[in-house]
Amino acid sequence: MNVLKLLLLSIVCISVFAQENSLEKVKLQLQWKNQFEFAGFYAAKEKGFYKDAGLDVEFRELQKNEDIVEEVIKGHAQYGLAYSSIVAEYMNNKPIVLLANFFKQSPLVLITQKDIQTPSQLKGKKIMGISNNIHNMILWAMLHRFDIHLSDVIEVPTNFKIDDFIAKKVDAMSVFTTNEIYILDKKGVQYNVFDPVSFGTKYYDQNLFTTKKELLEHPQRVAKFKEASIKGWNYALSHEEEIVDLILKKYNTQHKSKDALMFEAKQVKQIMLPKIYPIGSVDPQKISMIAESFMQAGFIKGTTKRDLKDFIYADYADKTDGLGVTAQERDYLEQKKEIKMCIDPNWMPFEAFDMDGNNIGMTADFFKIFSKKIGIPIKAVRTKTWSESVEFAKERKCDIFSLAMETPEKKKYMNFTKPYMSVPLVIATKPNVTYVEKLSDLVNEKIGIVKDYAFGEILRKKYPYLQIVDVRDIDDGLQKVADGKLFGFIGTTASIAYKFQTKFTGELKISGKFDEKWELSVGVRNDDAMLYAIFTKAVKELSEDEKARILNKHIAITYEKGFDYTLFWRVFVFISFIVFILVYRQYTIDRLNRELRQKFNDELERSKDKDKVIFHQSKLISMGEMIENIAHQWRQPLSQVNSAVLVIDDLLYKYNIRDDMIEKKLYEIEDLTKYMSKTIDDFKNFFDREKKREYFLLNELVKKSINMVESTFKENGIDLVMALKGTVICHGYPNEFQQVMVVILNNAKDALVNNNIEAPVVRVTIKQTQKHNHIIVCDNGGGIDADIIDKIFEPYFTTKHKSQGTGLGLYISKIIIEESLKGELRVKNTLNGVCFEIILKREDLGDE
Repeated sequence: MNVLKLLLLSIVCISVFAQENSLEKVKLQLQWKNQFEFAGFYAAKEKGFYKDAGLDVEFRELQKNEDIVEEVIKGHAQYGLAYSSIVAEYMNNKPIVLLANFFKQSPLVLITQKDIQTPSQLKGKKIMGISNNIHNMILWAMLHRFDIHLSDVIEVPTNFKIDDFIAKKVDAMSVFTTNEIYILDKKGVQYNVFDPVSFGTKYYDQNLFTTKKELLEHPQRVAKFKEASIKGWNYALSHEEEIVDLILKKYNTQHKSKDALMFEAKQVKQIMLPKIYPIGSVDPQKISMIAESFMQAGFIKGTTKRDLKDFIYADYADKTDGLGVTAQERDYLEQKKEIKMCIDPNWMPFEAFDMDGNNIGMTADFFKIFSKKIGIPIKAVRTKTWSESVEFAKERKCDIFSLAMETPEKKKYMNFTKPYMSVPLVIATKPNVTYVEKLSDLVNEKIGIVKDYAFGEILRKKYPYLQIVDVRDIDDGLQKVADGKLFGFIGTTASIAYKFQTKFTGELKISGKFDEKWELSVGVRNDDAMLYAIFTKAVKELSEDEKARILNKHIAITYEKGFDYTLFWRVFVFISFIVFILVYRQYTIDRLNRELRQKFNDELERSKDKDKVIFHQSKLISMGEMIENIAHQWRQPLSQVNSAVLVIDDLLYKYNIRDDMIEKKLYEIEDLTKYMSKTIDDFKNFFDREKKREYFLLNELVKKSINMVESTFKENGIDLVMALKGTVICHGYPNEFQQVMVVILNNAKDALVNNNIEAPVVRVTIKQTQKHNHIIVCDNGGGIDADIIDKIFEPYFTTKHKSQGTGLGLYISKIIIEESLKGELRVKNTLNGVCFEIILKREDLGDE
């Protein structure tokens, strides 16, 4: 038995050893020492993304006096990470290719002692780490705007330590926002930051590159390394603490604390801007701008500009056929030899398997064209159901879906080309069902759809009140409708009509055609960027004539048979009789149906109200995402406005211009930009969809709500009076409460404006009793009519014009206060206006 165990252990060890040896060994040259700055690459290695790509990756820390680009060109590493200076290296004829960019903004900034307020004050000052080399180009681009050159400052060689700045031995120092800023904040050191981004100087950082030699000799390896690295960064940004713990365990050569690494993680995420730009993306225009700035600064030799298309990996093209397949894509296809495709095995006339296991239908014809264009065979993998095909795709047993629709769930494992077929969505029912105008009419009806079809996912989200039932395939779904187990089956016109001709003749009918369409694409496994690029081109090159020919072949049906006049008249008389019966029957059904529909619609409207509320809330989520994007777009221009004020102020001082009015306006601009920046923060917090219970100061939250509407109140001459005495600490959902406050305040404003009140005023008061907090908002807008005051919390009840409101605000507010915050929202008329009162139980909100 012991001998057997030893034998098995030996086999396992040999197997593991063989697997490890089968991996291609490559090295990545880092920009600096190990830290969170390289978290995505650590994640790609430790989570197995590199291993899945057939790679064994080793990381090389940067050593003193090493040149990153030279280390890669000499073959000491196959891949490297570099600053924007890599653009100048390429322009100076270095044989390198840019694969991806990860930091959309450089973390390199200049910090100064607190008494230095503008860059112009740096003249004659000691600055550490500001040597006039290409890596500091971003800092000098900023300083040149203030007419500061190397001869104007005292250069102090860098020692990579912050101690001299803290001891005030230097006046300024170049640092990274990801590292040294943390140390200064921890030590409580006061400083100012001059960020080149605020002065319009925008450079990339952490650029992944390789050599032309590596790309030409190992194109597939390059593609795999890039994609696995991007996958690693996606993982790292969504699992920050896990990766920080990993660094502490395996990569912490700088002996950083967890707190320091978590700070760095936050800073890295900010400069990567993952919600704005795809991770790893490269903007050719940005590269061109960087190249131009290096040329103007004299860092590029000669005057001849190299073509940047050969520098950027995505544009490194060597067209070899009609598809525009690149050299590396051609090498990839030659090595792959065959593409495995999953189809729906029972979806004619689109696709199916015949008795011999051959792929038939439209997609068989389409993929003959694709196979010819691509140049290698495309083989359909045999499955029994569409669900099995989906599982095969997840398990990577097939490379592509022949015909699939993009959904969030499928995007987790597949990428999708642009659609090459668009097919209407229809419903099949029994013949006695009248026309179904829209899907929302089918409340409480059981509707079948093939399991794992895209529209199953889509319809469940869009119409949560529908009873959608998964079926095995189209035959199963239609049979259940015929047997009365389902009201209807959702599918395409072509596939259902095909089954009506071959199996369900006369038993069923198509009772409705909807606005929704099946937008069908080629789905490509999302871990194979090269294959996705190839099929994107193949679909793009598919001509309209080719599409029309295939569609006409499979959908247009003709019958070649002699004409029988006797049969014609018999059929004509019979059909006429049937039509008469059907018309009379339909008249009777329609009359009854109108009565039933009215009752049905009354019930339906009640459920629609809930859906519209959900839609309204989803709009708030979308607005939140939009505000986040706007915040990013606004921050930089606001910073640039502030920097422009500094420049103007500096020039006025330089030329001894003193003007009180100009200075006053400059201060106003500065105050206004600060206010706008604060407003952005308020709106971002307001629309935050992460719903977490937390402690908050009720007084402060009410003030923030008032700040959000204050400008419109001032514009309309409305006086805002606040009585917010004391400190009230609550525990709940601050964003939801703030939403209610904004709704109530806006309603008060509208009432005052619409009623033309001469001295409009709104009073906001916070009162406390032993068990409750009371937030009271009163106006002198004339009050609410006694006949309708009891209806104002009903959905879609509004006294405003449709352009001013939907009638949902107060309805949602009441739901938030009474269901989410377990409080009470009341309204009552006063002598000259109306008061809204929010009552929150102190014990439920955890007052302290």
